Amino acid sequence: MVAAQAQKHPDAVALRWPDGELSYRDLQTAIQRLAGHLAGTTRAALFNDRSPELAIAVLAVLSGGGSYVPLDNTYPRGRLDYMLADSGADRLLCRAHLANLITIPDGCELEILDPVLDDLHASDLPEWGAKSAPEDLAYISYTSGSTGRPKGVAMPHGALANLNSWQVANSGSTVGWNTLQLWPLSVDVSFQEIFGTWSSGGTLVLIEEDVRQDPRKLLAYIDEQQIHRAFLPFVSLHQVIEAAVQQDRYPASLREIITAGEQLQIGDSVRKFFTCTGATLENQYGTTETHVVTAEKLVGDPAAWPVLPSIGTAITNTVVKIVDGDMQPVSAGEVGEICIGGIAVADGYLNRPELTAERFRVWPGPNIPAYLTGDFGRLLPDGKIEFLGRRDTQVKINGSRVELGEVESQLRELPGVSDALVTVHPTASGQNVLAAHCVRIPGTEIEESVLRDGLSQVLPRHMVPAHYVVLDAFPFTPTGKVDRAALAQALPTV
Repeated sequence: MVAAQAQKHPDAVALRWPDGELSYRDLQTAIQRLAGHLAGTTRAALFNDRSPELAIAVLAVLSGGGSYVPLDNTYPRGRLDYMLADSGADRLLCRAHLANLITIPDGCELEILDPVLDDLHASDLPEWGAKSAPEDLAYISYTSGSTGRPKGVAMPHGALANLNSWQVANSGSTVGWNTLQLWPLSVDVSFQEIFGTWSSGGTLVLIEEDVRQDPRKLLAYIDEQQIHRAFLPFVSLHQVIEAAVQQDRYPASLREIITAGEQLQIGDSVRKFFTCTGATLENQYGTTETHVVTAEKLVGDPAAWPVLPSIGTAITNTVVKIVDGDMQPVSAGEVGEICIGGIAVADGYLNRPELTAERFRVWPGPNIPAYLTGDFGRLLPDGKIEFLGRRDTQVKINGSRVELGEVESQLRELPGVSDALVTVHPTASGQNVLAAHCVRIPGTEIEESVLRDGLSQVLPRHMVPAHYVVLDAFPFTPTGKVDRAALAQALPTV
């Protein structure tokens, strides 16, 4: 799909970063050259910082018929060493300054990426594009494991090709569109950013890490770089929106924002941002073990958007059902576990047959691969799916079910609050209470009594948090999600 765009639009800009850019012709040359160095590589670990070399390496590995293993250079060395050894990679690709930050096991060769962009006018390059079957492995993405050891999700080409085809058909991205490359390669959304852009002839725009982590800088970068499309986790999106409202700055170039990873919530600032930009907002859902499997695109007047949008309906060639403990579909409106089937399902966890057997199943009867997500949901009358949170974090306070998203949405409407998350806090007596973690608008002070009184006016008593923590910013995990464990450490002991 990328090769087709390179043939159609060789002079279009494929990749842009603060110090330069590459046309599709030069991108193809760089990929061909690196693929030649990687001849015979079965599995390549990519250990790199955000750079053009890293994006090139992804496609070079796949075009040579191999699979890749993304390793985040911000992870602790012990975790990196474990993942590299566990993955069975026969080649490690990185830039020279990172080579001594990871232990290279026996049987794994080091390939330095620094020369990739040198002399892009070379001739006699190998043909670009090895044949890959749908069942061939494309990447291994490591996710947290309940045992304390990361587990590698083995994702085949078929699932990713299906998602990419759907994404390209579902988006307006084309030649001249700029898509922000925000996510670390270790997070699967990066695959959508990279391939959804290069398969549509668009330009992938890299971002420096200090800009990525600062909402005000990120907003300015989106505006200055004329970004048309961005994939943003909801927390980051909300922070950018708050910065936009405070500065009255709404990037006119924005056409599409896709969000995933956290419960999407529509408040006044979100409505204002999308009214002013005219962009669409798409709520996507999926797991590392399936990538994206459902989507709900919000269009029209943002004033009419629901506070808690659904996660929509299944993408092409994917089956999503709400099931009971026997994997039988429940009736519409009943709460059950979200179960995903069809081409989207990964092959399982690398070297972890017990864990694979626990979560990866088959539908009773039709023998279709399926994955039990551990997420709760219910089927709405219009056929869309309402996401109801994790199975292992369902919240009941004094016997009543509480939707944390509703409390968070109300918190964000209170004076001085830029962002908010609500967690469950167990007391010494074994009861659960709610804790509110609020990010203040810069330069403001927030009194707990104001928060408590404000919520008491709009929520029933059991939904009003017992504890309040005011922060300057949320702590984040390396994958871009809020670090809820770190938030819990700031709570009082009761």
